[in-house]
Amino acid sequence: MSKAKQKGTSGENEILELLQNAGFTGAHRTEASRESHDIWAEPFTVEVKFRKTWSLFDWIPKLRKVAGNKPWVLFAIHGDRRTQKGQQVGRVAVFDADFAAHLMRLHCDTIHDRGPGSNLDFIPDGAAAAVDGMGQ
Repeated sequence: MSKAKQKGTSGENEILELLQNAGFTGAHRTEASRESHDIWAEPFTVEVKFRKTWSLFDWIPKLRKVAGNKPWVLFAIHGDRRTQKGQQVGRVAVFDADFAAHLMRLHCDTIHDRGPGSNLDFIPDGAAAAVDGMGQ
């Protein structure tokens, strides 16, 4: 297996473990022949890119095509985590903007223990610290 394929496989395995630890116990890697579809985590179509340079605007149309009407997520991992930039960037997720706005709303409703559709005009300063603490 080439070095690039090994790197891609390790990135996919890293994200697969992240998803499984987050409760997507049925998440699994798909066949290597699948275009823009590395992981299936019901109902999400997931693509993973582990590269130094990113081509989001090339990757997203392919991923949207494969996902069809299902939600999709693109995980991008900086390809050289030994560098300061690589450590700062780390790994990120890209969603469709409408879906991301929906997730943001759900997140705020959860943090503030409010039901769906509640009016949240702002997030108090203390909430930002609470959000940061949730990922630890």
